Amino acid sequence: MNRPQHHAAPTARDTARLAEPLASPADVFKQGMRRLAGAVCVIATGHAGERAGLTATAVCSVSAEPPRLLVCVNQSASAHDRIAAEGRLSVNVLTHQQQHIAERFATSSIKGEARFAQGEWRAVNHVPLLDDACVAFACEIVERIPAASHSIFLCDVVSCRVGGHTGSASDGLLYFDGRFRRLDGACTDA
Repeated sequence: MNRPQHHAAPTARDTARLAEPLASPADVFKQGMRRLAGAVCVIATGHAGERAGLTATAVCSVSAEPPRLLVCVNQSASAHDRIAAEGRLSVNVLTHQQQHIAERFATSSIKGEARFAQGEWRAVNHVPLLDDACVAFACEIVERIPAASHSIFLCDVVSCRVGGHTGSASDGLLYFDGRFRRLDGACTDA
């Protein structure tokens, strides 16, 4: 026997929720990605006065043998084509004291060589490395994979300097929820 189903009248809360416009899947994705904390890096390439770079968080380890990183760069970034043409790049993981460098490399009005006016940079394996980065990797690009608006660069690490030239450890700089954050270095045990 089929019984008629009775539904309660919508509450004011239900009505308000129904009136909210639905976010697009892309908007929801972007909101979700803002909750994924990432180490702040400067990706740099070039040498001899023709350097280019950008601030990025889309960097991760691929393998230890061979040492390989994955670096994602927006194809509309001013440094993208230079990185692709050079076939080499550096990944400089920043400390919280280097937020000003991250901001400089993220500013669209500053491009090319002008971005390197702050910090001490040195050429290693034909790429610029930041002297006091938490860690700096010099890499050879082994593959470029176009992926929608970005290029995925698979990079073999040819040189790695941990702790900058002084060898001291520093708190890392993170990007989370649209803001730079400091990594305190405090550990918690489960």
